[in-house]
Amino acid sequence: MGKISLNDPMIEEVSQLFQALADPSRLKILRALLDAGEPMSQGTLAETAGLSQANASKHLIQLVNAGLVTREPRGNLVLFRPVLPLVTEVCDLVCTFVARRITCTYQAIV
Repeated sequence: MGKISLNDPMIEEVSQLFQALADPSRLKILRALLDAGEPMSQGTLAETAGLSQANASKHLIQLVNAGLVTREPRGNLVLFRPVLPLVTEVCDLVCTFVARRITCTYQAIV
């Protein structure tokens, strides 16, 4: 695959994606969705992530707007699911980087 040029509009889009990932509550929602392996309702996500309904709603809107989560209306219920493989790959990449950084920092201290 060729390298994609980061023009100004692309930089804005990438920035919005990283902003969506920059909040611990949103990361907890993504972790809950990935761990569940199936779509989840807002109420279940709020409970699993330890958030209030209102807080979960606010963060889910941001994740949907960033393209990291899809919203699926089902009658009176709305289910959310992570956009795969994007969310899994980004989380794996960042978590691997953080784990290596922590290991290097620890080794430098001892």
